[in-house]
Amino acid sequence: MKMASVGMALLAGICLAALAAACEGGEEAATATPPATRTSKATATPPPLTATPLPLTSTLEPATPTQQVRQPIWTISQRSSAGQVQMVLEDGQNEYTVASLDPELARSQRWEIAFVADVNADGVVEVIVNHYTGGAHCCFEYLIFSEAPNAIQLDDAFLLGQGNARITAIKDLDGDGVLELEAYDDRLAYFPDLSFAESPVLPLVLCRSVQGVYGDCTPQFPERLESSASESEGRLSDAVQRQLPEEAKRSEALALLATYLRLGMDEEGWSKVRSLCPECEGWLMQNLGELEQRLSSAQPSRQARQ
Repeated sequence: MKMASVGMALLAGICLAALAAACEGGEEAATATPPATRTSKATATPPPLTATPLPLTSTLEPATPTQQVRQPIWTISQRSSAGQVQMVLEDGQNEYTVASLDPELARSQRWEIAFVADVNADGVVEVIVNHYTGGAHCCFEYLIFSEAPNAIQLDDAFLLGQGNARITAIKDLDGDGVLELEAYDDRLAYFPDLSFAESPVLPLVLCRSVQGVYGDCTPQFPERLESSASESEGRLSDAVQRQLPEEAKRSEALALLATYLRLGMDEEGWSKVRSLCPECEGWLMQNLGELEQRLSSAQPSRQARQ
């Protein structure tokens, strides 16, 4: 009986020792640093919110490329048809018969492309055709054509007059994106007591209206008139100093006064003439009615086309 008690005591001691060891190991495991590669689900770092998304185009149809606008290739040529000479304008796809002329008349006239430019700011170039009507001093007609759906259309046609009255440049003078036409104004041609050679020309600026036709807008660009007046003043002074013929002095005095009248500076114009050429002032006073009538005439001219 005594031996059994000892055995049981010994077994209990062994169990207690084992239990103590197990508890000590569990505590050690609980406080041990976990491996660097193990991460508890509860403390796992979420993916960054700024992760780069997939490109949007990966799920969209490719964009259709912008269709390029066809630019016309403007040419003008002569063709014979039924005993007539036809002036035919082409844009590379379409044709437009500008005129049909008697062969004899066609030989004295000239048709040519003067300018190709986007005059209406629509991204497609228009064409300005110059028609010289023939003769010693006459005349320059301009026709402006543009593209229409499957056709060529005439937008405007006008006469600038004689001699040097022609379009010299196309520029955007006021920065609005629409081109103006710079030209010479011959409304003083054959002024009383002046030959054609001595007739002065004035600056002329033509602006395009919303209807596509051109009109005189020169006073909107006073710097051009002021520059012309300064040049006329210098030439008049030189003519007086060199004692040139009366016709030469009258021509420059007329140009000087007419330019100041176009600027709305009448008194200054008369004062300039009076100080430089007193005899010219009297001649201008005699012809003032003619000058005012000419300056009030519309430019450019739109006579009926033959």
